[in-house]
Amino acid sequence: MSDPLHVPELHCPIPRPARPHADVVEKEVVAWMTRFGLVRGAAGRERLAGIRIGWLTGAAHADGLLEPTVLAAQLTAWLTAFDDRYADSVAPEERGLPTARLVLRLRAVMEEPDLLPAPTDPYGASLRDLFLRLRGWAGPEQVMRVSTSMTEYFMSALCQVAYSLTGHTPTFEEYVRLRRYTGICHIVFTLVDVARGFELPGAQWAGPAVRALNTAAADVIDHANDVLGSRKEHTHDDDLVRSLPLVLAHQHNCSYAEGLRRAADIHDEAVRSFMALAEQVRRDAGPLLARYVSGLEAWITAHFDWYGVTDRYRSHAEQVRWA
Repeated sequence: MSDPLHVPELHCPIPRPARPHADVVEKEVVAWMTRFGLVRGAAGRERLAGIRIGWLTGAAHADGLLEPTVLAAQLTAWLTAFDDRYADSVAPEERGLPTARLVLRLRAVMEEPDLLPAPTDPYGASLRDLFLRLRGWAGPEQVMRVSTSMTEYFMSALCQVAYSLTGHTPTFEEYVRLRRYTGICHIVFTLVDVARGFELPGAQWAGPAVRALNTAAADVIDHANDVLGSRKEHTHDDDLVRSLPLVLAHQHNCSYAEGLRRAADIHDEAVRSFMALAEQVRRDAGPLLARYVSGLEAWITAHFDWYGVTDRYRSHAEQVRWA
């Protein structure tokens, strides 16, 4: 068998913008995660800094305003911690009902962050802080987009937990539908306009063109993550299927290396599809929609380039131990 950890090169010809405040955003994220106890101790802070989630989001919002970009980066870091802790590597005693109850509490925090008593656990308290601050930068409809997309994520995360409880391997079609929401892209896309200080009209946001474009961009990022992050996923100490290469290897009864190659091909086709759709949407777009499309492109390229600076995907054993 060829080396299963040989990662194929991926196709990503989208131009890169300048990224003036990625490093500044990174420092703010580490400080905020530490303040709320989501990561603890010097070793935890060092590992978190090595992931460079703030750099990723700062690069994705390269033309954004600094403060809402910091908020977007902190939410991305929060989602990363929650996903690792409660969706991806759930302790046996926390699977099922305990995770479901936590999700219900977090949903209540999003809906009514002013409600007292305020949560004291790290995840609830930090999420409350994010939603209280979000109101200062986003209109009511934009806040609702974030809340709704997070509800979709929570639902999909619970589905992922259900797969892990039963040991069921999803089909390719099931996995793609699940990954579009467990991959958190639809959440971070809700902040593309917020970070840049404008509001995409609701009719456009909910219209077929933007919905299709969001899905196409999410597929590109999720497939890239499953290929470029394959070293981490391949070193889990259990048999759960967490990535596209593993799903493809299972479905086609082939080696992991062949599943990885097939996943790279699927990614490259997704890039071509996104670029064609983005060009089509731009032809008739006004200035706000055109800027939104550019924001999605910036997310794709920032995510792609992030793999050159992050320590997150070296191996599962080297990951941050979240609260």
